[in-house]
Amino acid sequence: MSAIRTLIDICLLRGKPQDLPADRSLVWQTVLLSIASNFAIDNLHPNAGMRLLFASTQAALLGAVVWGALRLRGFPQRWMQTIAPLYASGALINLLAWPLFSLVIVPNAPASGNWALMLGVGMTVWFLAIMTNVMHHALELPVGRSALVSIACLMFSGLLLLLLFPMAGMP
Repeated sequence: MSAIRTLIDICLLRGKPQDLPADRSLVWQTVLLSIASNFAIDNLHPNAGMRLLFASTQAALLGAVVWGALRLRGFPQRWMQTIAPLYASGALINLLAWPLFSLVIVPNAPASGNWALMLGVGMTVWFLAIMTNVMHHALELPVGRSALVSIACLMFSGLLLLLLFPMAGMP
């Protein structure tokens, strides 16, 4: 229960990753939540196998990129306390955004879907703020640099996902 309260505080930008235990069980629980939420909101891949592979790869890439950033700064031992809140907050935001993504990605969606798109962008910014806060504490960097590292981590893992899973109809 204490870990859940700490994860909520981190999502509200009040908590720090070092307030969490370095617990493999917590990492496994949060990665499974992350994979399940990414699987649930994926409207781009037609079959369940591809959605599961995409969601699992997405989680693995985020974990690897965050580990790399921690390793470069000399803090690889902080990985469990760093990645657990990122997986958990990503899952929370996915679940909150799920109805919005359903409205936005539907072909021929009405113009009123623009508010859903704006809320989706807001939730993405919220995740970026959470990630920046977590990375700020984990990497012991100023907030501005932590924001740049967070953006770089997300862009790098996103580009790798695009290379591994090209969108249908794209070259």
